[in-house]
Amino acid sequence: METKEWAQKGKMVSVLNTKVFVIDEGNSEETLVLQHGYATSSIDYYKVLPELSKHYRVVIQDFVGFGFSDKPSNYYFNILQQTDICLELWRILDLKNITLVGHNYSTQIALEVLTRQRTKLIQIEVKKVVILNSIISFDHNNLDKVSLHPLEQFSNKILLMLNSFSFYKMKIKDFFYENDSISDEEIKAKWVLIEHKNGREIIDYLPSYITESKLLWRRWFNTLQVNTTPAKIISGKNDIIFNENEATRFSEEFKNSTLHFIDNCGHYPMLEKPQDFIQSIIS
Repeated sequence: METKEWAQKGKMVSVLNTKVFVIDEGNSEETLVLQHGYATSSIDYYKVLPELSKHYRVVIQDFVGFGFSDKPSNYYFNILQQTDICLELWRILDLKNITLVGHNYSTQIALEVLTRQRTKLIQIEVKKVVILNSIISFDHNNLDKVSLHPLEQFSNKILLMLNSFSFYKMKIKDFFYENDSISDEEIKAKWVLIEHKNGREIIDYLPSYITESKLLWRRWFNTLQVNTTPAKIISGKNDIIFNENEATRFSEEFKNSTLHFIDNCGHYPMLEKPQDFIQSIIS
């Protein structure tokens, strides 16, 4: 999938004075919203879109600051605003019967949506939620200490990778169980969308979500503890970022959730094990 071909699948939608890239395929009454992770874009889902759109109306967006969407300069992107944009986009598109899939960065957005739904602050209802290869930190007693938050470790690794394409090309393979699970063409496409609209110039403004994760931890944790929305946690069993023990702990704290591991799989199941990913969603 080349970036030009991916761009042709979607359109730019004006949402709260921001242009957001959106792909909207399928005719089902059931909607599947696929959200990408940190320092990447909607193209992560290119392998699974054709099959999933046979079962759902599939909506994929690039968050503000990522992919083809607007990338404002000198501006700190935060989870609360990203959530506002998502909810307004869903209203504009008149989405119904939503299953929300969040991958690492977008887990925070999913938790914020569930929190607003729990407190009846929104009219749109998410029927199911899927968390993909992500956690939040439960070690709240140590949030003010020197040790790095798990998201900080992840973010620092990504920022280092973005110094050059050659370094990115080498290190991104560490996120996969098998190095050849991602092709040079796929790596190039991911890089092109990172650089699009001077994306690397604003990358230092993106990790503010880590600070939010610390500040909003108790708000989201309260939602996890009383959650009534059916939830599934899917995790590549060989993820070097969020390991098996952390995924298990997340599932234990996330009420009304089930845990599903994908064997021989790293941080990007939708790219490395697309058929297993599709089955875990459909089932």
